[in-house]
Amino acid sequence: MVKPDWAGVYPALCTVTDTKGDLDVAGMRAQVEANIEWGAEGVCPGIIAGEFFKFSEEERMDILDATVEAADGRVPVLFGVSHSGTELAIRLAKHAEDRGADGVIAMVPYFSHTPSKAIVVKHIGAICEATSLPVMLQDAEDATGIHICPTTYLDLADEHSNLASIKLEGPGTLDKLRDINRLMPGRVSVFGGMAAKLILKEAELGADGTIPSGCLTDLIKQIWTPAKKGNWKRAEAAYAKYKPWVDLFHGSPGATAEIEKETLKRRGVILTATSRSPKVPLSEEGRQRLAEILGELKMPRASPRVEACLSGN
Repeated sequence: MVKPDWAGVYPALCTVTDTKGDLDVAGMRAQVEANIEWGAEGVCPGIIAGEFFKFSEEERMDILDATVEAADGRVPVLFGVSHSGTELAIRLAKHAEDRGADGVIAMVPYFSHTPSKAIVVKHIGAICEATSLPVMLQDAEDATGIHICPTTYLDLADEHSNLASIKLEGPGTLDKLRDINRLMPGRVSVFGGMAAKLILKEAELGADGTIPSGCLTDLIKQIWTPAKKGNWKRAEAAYAKYKPWVDLFHGSPGATAEIEKETLKRRGVILTATSRSPKVPLSEEGRQRLAEILGELKMPRASPRVEACLSGN
C-alpha cells in the first residue's frame, strides 16, 4: 500500500469526562476543535494519554466516533487500539476502519511480559492483517516494560505493507531512532512521544513528527516547526518556555492526565479535569505550580468556535 504522509504534530487527546467520570462527548469535540485551531496535523484519541485502559470497549468506540465526527476530515485521526488481547485489539481496529479513521495505533499486549519476539510479531502482525488501515506501532517500553529490538520493526515492515509508522518512547528512544534511520530509511515514518520531552533531539535526528499532550499544541508547534527548518535558536527558545510544564508532567507520576486536563480546563477548552481511577491526585503544591507555569506561558484561551462545541451548538 501507499504509505500515508503522516508528519508534524499529532497530539494525543485526553479522554474528557464529566464530574462523575462519564464520557463527555461535547468536551471531546471541543478538544478536537481546539487542537485543529492550534495547528495540529492530526489527532490521536485512545492512546496512553487518553487513559484507554480505564474505558470499556464500547466507550472506546464512542471516543473514536466523537473524534472522527469532530475532525470531519480536516486532519487524520489515528485511533488507539491497544489491548491486552489480540482479538479485542482487532475488533477495535475493525471499528476504526468502519467509522472512517485514517489509521490505528497499537502497542504490544502489555500484560504479556514474556520476552518473546514471537509475541510482538504475532500480535502486531495480526492487527496489520485484520485491517486495510495504516498501522502505527507504539513502542512504549517505559509503559509496557517490553523491549522491542529495532530489527523487529524491519521484519514487520517486510511482512506487512500497512505497517506505516513507529512511535518511540522510553529510555532507548534516540538509539532506536538512529537504528531505524540505518536499518530502514524511509520505510516508515517515526514519531516521538513522552509529551515531547525529547522533541529537539528527535527533530535533529530526523523524526517525522511528534505526539505530545493535546493541551499545548500551539506551543509545541512553536518548537517543532522551526526545529524542522533548522532554526534551532527559535526552537530552543520555545522549548525553554515549555520545559517547566513538561518537567512537572514527568515529575508527577499518576497525575499526568489531571495535569493535561487541568491545562485544557484553564484554557477554556473543557469544563472538568476529572480522571477515572486508579490515579494519584495532583498535590496542592503541584496544582499551584501548574497555575504559575500557565500564568507565565500566557497561552490564548479557547476561541468562540471551541466554546460553541463545548456548549453543544
